[in-house]
Amino acid sequence: MTFDHFLVVVHFVGLAMGLGSGFAQMIMAGLMAQASPQEKAVLARFPPRMGQVGMIGLVLLWLSGLSIVWTRYGTFSILPRTFIYKLVAVVLLTLAVATIQVLQRRAQAGDMSAMARMQTLGRLTGPLSLIAIIFAVITFG
Repeated sequence: MTFDHFLVVVHFVGLAMGLGSGFAQMIMAGLMAQASPQEKAVLARFPPRMGQVGMIGLVLLWLSGLSIVWTRYGTFSILPRTFIYKLVAVVLLTLAVATIQVLQRRAQAGDMSAMARMQTLGRLTGPLSLIAIIFAVITFG
């Protein structure tokens, strides 16, 4: 296995962690909406942990993605415009996820407005991920 192969494997592991976390969060939100108060107390422990998994996945994506660009191409400047679209989606996704992490701490401390903002931002993460994937396939596929 070459170093490039290793970086691509790490990139796909990060993608799986991020997307898996996002899908798990959507399913858990549906379960929590229908849960009894006692069940909600137990289920509420899951989203922060899955958020950590997603954040680790996003960090792996950034580290491996930047490394792939530098080792394969040496610069961003030779990559096509579609890569810039992918990168914009990833930057927006990263900002949304980072903001959700901050809001999550506020929500755990009892700030109910933080929960509403988290849900709004959470709805953006799926489409932003999909846009990033589509433009990655167009660029590199």
